Amino acid sequence: MVQLSSDWNNEAYVSLHLVQTMLEMAGLPRKSSYSHWIPEFKVKVPRLIANHQMDWTQKEVDFLVEDVSRYINFLVEIKTAKTRLDEAARTQLGTYLKYSHTKFGILIDPFSVEIYEYTQGSATLKCKHNIENPEQVQPVANFVRNFLDTVKMRTIAIYTAKGGVGKTTLVVNIAYELAKIGNRVLVVDLDDQANASLSLGVNKADELDNATNLKEFVTILESFKERKELIEFLEYSSANLSYKECIQPSSLNKVISLAKGIKGRIDVIPGSYKTTDSNILKLGAFWNKKLDNALWKSGLSHDYDYVVIDTPPSFTAVTQNGLIAAQYVIIPSQMEYLSVYAIRKPIKEAKEIQDNTNGTRGNILGIVPMMVENVKLHTTIKALVSKIFRDIPLLTEIKRATAVGQASHARQPLSLFAEQNKAASSVATQFSTLTEQIVKQIDNLERNSSK
Repeated sequence: MVQLSSDWNNEAYVSLHLVQTMLEMAGLPRKSSYSHWIPEFKVKVPRLIANHQMDWTQKEVDFLVEDVSRYINFLVEIKTAKTRLDEAARTQLGTYLKYSHTKFGILIDPFSVEIYEYTQGSATLKCKHNIENPEQVQPVANFVRNFLDTVKMRTIAIYTAKGGVGKTTLVVNIAYELAKIGNRVLVVDLDDQANASLSLGVNKADELDNATNLKEFVTILESFKERKELIEFLEYSSANLSYKECIQPSSLNKVISLAKGIKGRIDVIPGSYKTTDSNILKLGAFWNKKLDNALWKSGLSHDYDYVVIDTPPSFTAVTQNGLIAAQYVIIPSQMEYLSVYAIRKPIKEAKEIQDNTNGTRGNILGIVPMMVENVKLHTTIKALVSKIFRDIPLLTEIKRATAVGQASHARQPLSLFAEQNKAASSVATQFSTLTEQIVKQIDNLERNSSK
């Protein structure tokens, strides 16, 4: 280890020459469209006063760093070559994490950097890096960047301006294929018809199917009134609740868990008849950013690898929340004239969001041709789409097949349905191939953006 000068005994020197340089090198600028630092971040923590009474005092953490692109924020507490990292510093960081409701924290001195996660009432060490020479900052920056990439959550909105093109079918099957290969997937159902919630087994579909009269049907719907779901989640930043109260596990997890070695799962923030524009607009200022803020401030990014957002088939206040929260957008369309004209609006809206967020949101991955048949009309339309929207790739097409409707009626993704119905194998493979293509495309985009 190199001999350090006395400068490294000064916290301001460590901050400027190690910590701030490290953050910049790790891709987190002091102030940008996707990240910023809050120095001397204030946290109220309890203290014991006379007669065993508790009072509150205000402490300052060196930095709160907000990384909107990854949907996370973290505290940074700095020590010097003289004060070093010790158990007192670790306990202190844990207290700050607890009372600031922040999930991650970094402790750093000129000799080492430790990253902690606050969960289940305590701060747990996630990883540690020994610093050979604090004047060589790049290895430290690489360590921090690599950790942040492990908690990166990707958000994908499936959006089209025309109904009946298979949007929700795409959501359910992409979510299942992602989970099947080991990803933790959260489906956010923004559609007030809540078909994604029904298909994923969280909206009492079986009970609704078995209702024998109107009274039973209404009773089931009334039971949703007390349930925490999407509308409550959108109020996360102002409401006193845990985001986990709004999340329901998919019934498909029982199937996924049977596969040995697979740790993927699907959870759902369900929608219902409560998911309306009027309820969204009641949320007050910045109503169109409520989903984005809730995904970020709730700290659920460490729990999920992908968020798949099912949007309504029109540009509403609800839809705007989905698009502004989506890093990536997929546009499904039938290869028919009216469907093709409906592609223009999603592209325009996504590109406006992309421009306004410096490319951190609204990146269009491609157009998915849906319900394709081997007929001249579909071939002609595909060629037209490629020509008109030449900058946007056509992704793997999904053929028209009776099995798609059958699987939807059975509330099963195609890959699962195909295990009992061999006729569904071909279209199931298409959904699998499409999902692999989406993952590779996102990986390539993120790899290129980090260079």
